[in-house]
Order: sequence, then C-alpha cells, then structure tokens
Amino acid sequence: MQAQTQMSKGELLLEMQGKTVSRTIKEISPMGVRMQINDEGQATGKFNANTINTVNVFLKTDGTNEWESKGLQTTKEGDMIVVSSRGTGRMANPTTGTWQGDAVFMTQSPRLAWLNNTKGWIEGSGDMAQGTYHGKIYAKK
Repeated sequence: MQAQTQMSKGELLLEMQGKTVSRTIKEISPMGVRMQINDEGQATGKFNANTINTVNVFLKTDGTNEWESKGLQTTKEGDMIVVSSRGTGRMANPTTGTWQGDAVFMTQSPRLAWLNNTKGWIEGSGDMAQGTYHGKIYAKK
C-alpha cells in the first residue's frame, strides 16, 4: 500500500490543521463505534482558507477505521470551496491515528475553477485526546 500511496501523490495543494469542536457517538456495536466529528481550522497552500468539516467515522475493533468527510472552505477573498473526501485510517494507540483517502473539490469561483478538474489524495494524522489534526492534500497524478 505504501507504494500506491507514493504513486498517487502529485503536487502539494493544501496543508491543513485544525481543532475538533464537537464529537457525537452515533452507534456502538460488536463491530465498532460510529461517530461524527465536527472540526474547524485553516488550509494554506495554493489558496488560503478557513475550513469547517463534518467527518463520519467507523472505528473498528481491530484499530482500523473508515471515514467520510464533507468540508466547506472560505477564502478571505470570498471564494467558497466544497471538499468531499473518504478513506481509511489506523489508530497508532488509543488516542492517535493516521488517515488517507481521496478528495474531490467543487467551486463556483472563477479564480479557483481549476479545482473542479482536480482529484486529490489526502493524508494526515489526528490526536483525539488533544482534539487536533494535521493533514495534506496532494493533486493526484
């Protein structure tokens, strides 16, 4: 899988960091825990924006997870970008983990219209105890 990850990465588009503002446990089952995480932060790189995201995560009992995220980014110039992403992750210990997946952008901004044709590869890490995350989105080759 590491070779696939490396091959998927192109140019770095954005670096993101932020903080969790709420967490909701949706379901507990013998298979794992479904939860929703809402966060806010900043994205810097090809453009700079404030971000808000809602992430639905299924934490499996084996330490892996599946996630889907919907995000809204707004620039100080007034551009709005919607980011939809999904992927998988793995807990390194009970509170920290890494994640990776695919991202798709949508915008009506003429200045950022190139994003509509860009598919992204997203990867990052998070600390549930601290409520923080750090990630990067690359253009997919």
